Amino acid sequence: MEPPGKQPPPELSPEESLPEDSGLEEAPSMHTLYVGHLNPQFSVPVLTCLLRDTLERLELPVAREHIEVVRRPQKAYALVQVATHKATLASLPWRLHKALEEHLILKELAARGKELVLREKLNHREEIVGLERLFQGAFLGSETRNMEFKRGSGEYLSLAFKHHVRRYVCAFLNSDGGSLLVGIEDSGLVQGIRCSHRDEDRTRLLVDSILQGFKPQVFPNAYTLTFIPVISTSTAGVSLKVIRLTVHTPKAQSQPQLYQTDQGEVFLRREGSIQGPLSASAIQEWCLQKWMGELDDLKEKVKVLTVEKEQLQQQLQRPWPISCTCCVL
Repeated sequence: MEPPGKQPPPELSPEESLPEDSGLEEAPSMHTLYVGHLNPQFSVPVLTCLLRDTLERLELPVAREHIEVVRRPQKAYALVQVATHKATLASLPWRLHKALEEHLILKELAARGKELVLREKLNHREEIVGLERLFQGAFLGSETRNMEFKRGSGEYLSLAFKHHVRRYVCAFLNSDGGSLLVGIEDSGLVQGIRCSHRDEDRTRLLVDSILQGFKPQVFPNAYTLTFIPVISTSTAGVSLKVIRLTVHTPKAQSQPQLYQTDQGEVFLRREGSIQGPLSASAIQEWCLQKWMGELDDLKEKVKVLTVEKEQLQQQLQRPWPISCTCCVL
């Protein structure tokens, strides 16, 4: 209880309640911010620019390469690396609320019906799809029929990557799907490649332009392109990433179909290796094997149904016991 005649001190805002400078200024440290409820209708470059402008208004200047936007059809969020003081982070929610009231932040930045979420730590119960990190030197295992590794050093992205996209995507589409990972040694060790945001944009455009020329048509939901950050202690300040191009398992078709690249070539994936471009006789053999496989499956189904039919006929031919139970209506 307060003594008589003494009023309680007024409640201060987060900025006013910050401790005064004691003469020993604390050095800024690196923090990871989670920005949630972003508008998924905007593209990744647009969200990045809007978010950078928003953080500058909140006195958190950040470089574009330190903003990682993850966009999905129904949701979008971002992870931002900032160098700042803990006191600044503590007052961040208050300053965000004040900026929204003063219309300093574009309302369309947030998803419809949602409020922008800005915090330092992630809620461990919240599902963050696509949030991945790889450590340089980690072992991912060996290559398989559905997994292909490429080191990707030097001018790989500008020279060899487009050819590998054609070969491996086509082969995965003609089999059971798979992933091409660039930045991984053949031995399975993670190395990463230099990949800036500009390189990411160019890679996305390159993959889209190549796959648009495939026949039959390859829709965007048939594959996923991901850029996984690589954590390294030896290359500080260099943006290293692993590029993962995943082709999802093709849906079953009423008749076998063979995909060909934008250059009219056909590739297959067999026992961890690529076969192709295929000749006309090889394509005919593939179609025959595909049909024979489906024919064997149908034969098995017919056999099972025949057994069930015979069992039902036997049950129907058995004499039913005479019941003496009377039913009174």
